[in-house]
Amino acid sequence: MLIFWTSYIWFPFVILAFFGVWKWRGAKRWLVVLAIIVSLPLAWARFVEPQMLLVKETEIDIRRDLSQEGAAIRVALFSDTHFGIFTNAMSMQRIVDRTNAERVDAVFIAGDFLYELPKEDVASALAPLAKADAPVFAVMGNHDVGFPGPLYGEAIYGGLRRLGVTLVENRSFELVLNGVPVIVAGTSDLWEGRQNYDFKSNLPEGVPVILLTHNPDTALRVPNNFDFDLMLAGHTHGGQIRIPLPGITQSVIPTQYPFDTGLHHVPRPGLDGPRRVFVTPGTGMVGLPMRFRRPPRVDILTLRIDDTG
Repeated sequence: MLIFWTSYIWFPFVILAFFGVWKWRGAKRWLVVLAIIVSLPLAWARFVEPQMLLVKETEIDIRRDLSQEGAAIRVALFSDTHFGIFTNAMSMQRIVDRTNAERVDAVFIAGDFLYELPKEDVASALAPLAKADAPVFAVMGNHDVGFPGPLYGEAIYGGLRRLGVTLVENRSFELVLNGVPVIVAGTSDLWEGRQNYDFKSNLPEGVPVILLTHNPDTALRVPNNFDFDLMLAGHTHGGQIRIPLPGITQSVIPTQYPFDTGLHHVPRPGLDGPRRVFVTPGTGMVGLPMRFRRPPRVDILTLRIDDTG
């Protein structure tokens, strides 16, 4: 928070600095120019990039023995909104407006809605989800369930249900999206330690399974006898602040497996084929009120269903 509030000093600083460039000459002038140049990436990361909401399109093949050859569904995925102490976080209203504009068949939210937000403000922060044009499915993240931070409980679970959001933690739902039968399932947060896959015994064969979770390391814990087609996750923020030096970004991503963003193929020792995990970089911030070279993003996924089995 010290960085959040003291960062506003940049505005009078840059005004005075340009006055110095105009008034001074010689080495003093060039020192001021250098100070301005050095400050620009910090100002960008604090004031500009957190307000840039991007959309990235990705196509992923889901191969199952189905009759709908060439069928596809189009879904939106975002996570890590982290509404709370950093008021420069991307608003839910802008996110919902953007997903509505993409005309998707479903919206998936991979947890970490909140970041030290007072419980009485939870309802207003999430309220725009009621205006989503597509069905919304969600799970909680570690910050929502007290690892670390407050345990929000009914403030968030009840609030989301009242907005029409379907919570899929340790549950599964059979539905049809754009004429395609799919299973939407989910897990509770990995760090919470309450993941349960009992629902897998009731899943019909031959229907593609989309598994929503917060932490992509969940892919390392899913039972070998549970065969999902695609896991959707968040948690990594893509590093949030990407300093262009080898290894720096990966060292701050809090996962066991080297996840970043995008589609990952996680090996399954002793089993045929890897697990496919798609990780979205999120829209909010933790730790520092900044994003650098990793702006807020909504991922639009076209999931193609082939009958090539």
